[in-house]
Amino acid sequence: MTRPPPDQLHRILNAGIHAPSAENKHDLRFQNVGDSVRLLATDQASWAAQPHRQLLALLSYGAVVENIRLSSAALGHDVTVEWLPEAKQPEVVADFRWAPTAAPPDPLCRAIELRHTNRRFYRRAALPAETLAVLSAAADAVPGASVLWLDDAPSRALALAAIRVAETERFRRRALHAELFGAVRFEIGWQRSSDEWLPPAALQIEAPMRLPFSALRHWPLMRALDVFGAHHALGLRAGYLPCALAPHIGLILATGQREDLGNLKAGRAFQRVWLAAAAEGLALQPMAAATALSVQHPGGGWVSAAVQRRLQELLGALCEGQEAQPYMLFRLGRADAPTAVAQRRPVEHYLI
Repeated sequence: MTRPPPDQLHRILNAGIHAPSAENKHDLRFQNVGDSVRLLATDQASWAAQPHRQLLALLSYGAVVENIRLSSAALGHDVTVEWLPEAKQPEVVADFRWAPTAAPPDPLCRAIELRHTNRRFYRRAALPAETLAVLSAAADAVPGASVLWLDDAPSRALALAAIRVAETERFRRRALHAELFGAVRFEIGWQRSSDEWLPPAALQIEAPMRLPFSALRHWPLMRALDVFGAHHALGLRAGYLPCALAPHIGLILATGQREDLGNLKAGRAFQRVWLAAAAEGLALQPMAAATALSVQHPGGGWVSAAVQRRLQELLGALCEGQEAQPYMLFRLGRADAPTAVAQRRPVEHYLI
């Protein structure tokens, strides 16, 4: 096995970093090791204290790997992925080795650069069942992973409750508030995009609310307004209303002999669903807070123990009868293009 030629390898790794990441920031590096390329986590040291960061990072790495697989096949290469190959080096996520292949490429590859988060309100009209079936098949291509559509009334009510509870908590707890607002680059204004962290324009905040929303990044103000229930209003606007008005809510499920392998499977499946949605011209937004807060260490300004128990109950009810675990809620529908789409840093930034 040999690595692809440098120009093709550059395209393959560039496709990798076009995968989604928490807060539009990839904590990873690619390293050449003999005839292989290694994917390294750069924030692994924080995972023990902040397990929600591990969940989100591994989901992202799974998506990175899926993009690399798709891009490799499009360029005539089969890629073998060895997951977590170094037991004593948990920062080593995967090793890639390539060999020529004549297999036809997966058409999802063409959607890699089309995929983006759309935080607009979606049109209410339901999508055809055939379209949802295409997205389900995309997830099913990852063994042990699937998408569960939460469109019946009881499931939808549970999902909306989990989303509302989680989003409200993000505005109520100091560490969650700092994490939320710290990811937004308010200094660049409301017209530009950015290649790392979140540009304010991508948040789809209504123009009259932009100045008040910017002010809420100051914790003393947020804390004072919480006395009047501001966190409830913000949780409704940030999560509940966009999802309640969307025609479809989905949940990515996955199994794994180890929890980290389940995360990676779920990341691959979610990326495939998102690419299939992009190929159909659909809008999608991940709603990661519910699952992230369900695994976080409670207290200390992070999720409260009571809220975490509630989230675990709601997610458990959604997955009743399922052998797989829940990893990512998302909303799906049709919408106008977003005002801005977050960009990516050049692939050279991620090479060592």
